[in-house]
Amino acid sequence: MSTDSVSGDVPAGEVPARGWALALTAIVGAEFMLQLDGTIVNVALPALQADLGLSVTGGSWVPNGFLLAFGGLLLLAGRLGDVLGHRRVFLAGIALVVVASLLAGLAPDLEVLLLGRVLQGAGAAIAGPTGLALLAIVFEGERRQRAFGLYSTVTGLGASAGMVLGGVLTWAGDWRWSLLVNVPIGVLIIAVAVKALGLRDETTRPRPLGLPSALLGTAAVTAAVYGLVHAAEEGWGDSGTLFSLGAALVPAVALLVLDRRTAEPLLPPAVFAGRERAGAFLGLLLLAAVLTGFLIYLVQYLQGVLGLNALQSGLAVLPFGLALLVATQLLTKHIATVSLKARALLGLAVVLAGVAWLTRLDAGSDYLTGVLPALVVMGVGVGVAIIPFNMIILTTAPPEHAGVTAGLLQTALTIGGSLGLAALLIPFTRDGGVAANISSVFVWAGGALVLALAVALLLWFGPGARGAAPAGRG
Repeated sequence: MSTDSVSGDVPAGEVPARGWALALTAIVGAEFMLQLDGTIVNVALPALQADLGLSVTGGSWVPNGFLLAFGGLLLLAGRLGDVLGHRRVFLAGIALVVVASLLAGLAPDLEVLLLGRVLQGAGAAIAGPTGLALLAIVFEGERRQRAFGLYSTVTGLGASAGMVLGGVLTWAGDWRWSLLVNVPIGVLIIAVAVKALGLRDETTRPRPLGLPSALLGTAAVTAAVYGLVHAAEEGWGDSGTLFSLGAALVPAVALLVLDRRTAEPLLPPAVFAGRERAGAFLGLLLLAAVLTGFLIYLVQYLQGVLGLNALQSGLAVLPFGLALLVATQLLTKHIATVSLKARALLGLAVVLAGVAWLTRLDAGSDYLTGVLPALVVMGVGVGVAIIPFNMIILTTAPPEHAGVTAGLLQTALTIGGSLGLAALLIPFTRDGGVAANISSVFVWAGGALVLALAVALLLWFGPGARGAAPAGRG
């Protein structure tokens, strides 16, 4: 299946020409809100902990509760979209985020706050893959390219924008505002989505949800993400880390065994059959590992060595998002005739150049010459790479598995991000402090990008690749 074909049962024409901009606004607006939710409370944690009387450990579960629910439920949510219809499941996910945000924002204690954050993560897991699948289903041609470009932009902007917005809201009002802001935004997104997309879903054939497989998949991913989060906090040798990662293997193996015996597996072999998708999945996972670690540990350097506060750090990282915006919205148009695979590899190489610049950081570096150029280069590289990676995965997958494919894509991003935090913790926590270790962090990140390039080259152009279906042009 070419990347120029529609990956879904409904032609793009089902969304009227005059309504495609509203449909794109709803899907992209939802993704931006969900991306914000992952980081918006991070800079508000000190105020939150002081208000509720929480320890640092207790406060850490506010972001981690969201992450665990989000990562653990992505596969199940993708399958729900395939079985029940992506439009209805998408709207249900956004509605859950709205209710959960109201609950968390008004929480009187930690228990209610954590319940709200977990439900927020669940709603994000439901809305995220189904929104991504809708991009491949309801858009085609040039509109699809523009849709993926805008979607990829807000995905990249979300983390840095979340830190900036969280800092502004906490500074201007209260930490609760960083949660309650979702309520009016979510209601507006639902209204726009109902008008533009409607409630009638694409034709879906009757098939089982596969609840046993879904529960096993949820258990495996949740345990893996928890183990990686624990490794980032306590180290790889901690007994809790080793137990969690080991525990993830049990449901994962059980899922593989069960899927082989069912006619409707949760992880259909057809989704993994193409070498081009396998290369894109692994490339995205490693890119997510680098970017998540880059944002977290660079902020530690900005605050611990350069002396910036939380809001200043968020603003300092913003050029990365702006460069990404320029790359996806302007530069992509000029390289649209280049194949998707070549663009993905080019983007990875540019990101590698930016990371190589950051390996020069030390106690004597400054922001303007030591950090800013690398942020711009990395933003451009991610902007070039992220669209073809997403398109290769989503538009070459079997149409009936669009939801679970989108779920797998976002699971790869989540696990990759958690893996990056945990792996880059090793050089970051060596003796010597942040200033002495930050260079090694980016040396390791550069190694991950080299691995991503090598894997993509091998799977896309190595022995046996000639027989694979080619990824089309953007």
